[in-house]
Amino acid sequence: MARSGLTNLKTLFVRTAKEKMQHQEGHFQGINKTPLYFQGWTAVNPKGLVMVVHGYGEHSGRYQNVVDALVPERYAVWALDHRGHGRSEGRRCYVNRFTDFLKDLEIFEEKAREAHPELLVHVIGHSMGSLIANHYVASRKKQDYRSLTLSGTGAAPGPAIPIAVILLARLLSAVTPKLSLPSGVDPAFISHDPQVVDAYVNDPLVENKVTARLACEMMRALPGMITAAQRLTVPTMMQIGDEDESFHPDSWNRLSEAIAAKDKAFKKYDGCRHEVCNEIKKELPLADLRDWL
Repeated sequence: MARSGLTNLKTLFVRTAKEKMQHQEGHFQGINKTPLYFQGWTAVNPKGLVMVVHGYGEHSGRYQNVVDALVPERYAVWALDHRGHGRSEGRRCYVNRFTDFLKDLEIFEEKAREAHPELLVHVIGHSMGSLIANHYVASRKKQDYRSLTLSGTGAAPGPAIPIAVILLARLLSAVTPKLSLPSGVDPAFISHDPQVVDAYVNDPLVENKVTARLACEMMRALPGMITAAQRLTVPTMMQIGDEDESFHPDSWNRLSEAIAAKDKAFKKYDGCRHEVCNEIKKELPLADLRDWL
């Protein structure tokens, strides 16, 4: 495992509802030698590799519904915890520059491809992860991906994001960038399912604060979602809950229309909030995701 740069790697076999899969976890070195946690779920004889890019304040372990939907379809699903998130090292919810996330993702992709060199690669980015995934894929000289899925996405902040936090973060980012601020976001924005919300609130790996620098960097990355989308050549699907307040609804169509890929889809789900794959009505979004891949 030294060759691949993965450390403390653990592998075990677990049984899903439909078939056996291999689960592995470990760490790799991101930029600045920061240890970053990853985990992967691999079907027997996988036909594709899916990289999951999670959102702000959460972690890779919150995507079990996606894993359970895709592994039985013979996919290997790999996900990392961003620096300052989950089981990765780094100051909580802090990043010096938004591009640090992209550089970490590039290293992670190398490790995932080394493990599965024969497989076509799909990228799924949710929320902040959709910003990372869109900017990342669009920046590649060769967009060597089978598909891109942007979930809970947009190009402007929505009503769930307090204006006061945005303004304060912009003011403090240059002065005290590591200062933690309350996110001010109601956890119920993620889903109508009370069990999902309760698990989110009580998850010790979920953060409810954000540093001034990360908040500022996310706001700076938002306008670039349009120009990044205009460079996409990869088949791209957007998945949005029609009650999602994390991104401004007016930006959904602008982002969809900006996607340059000829093969694209915009899926909007009635009665769903931010995390469509963790909703009470999750069956349709998960089915659409399976079909898209």
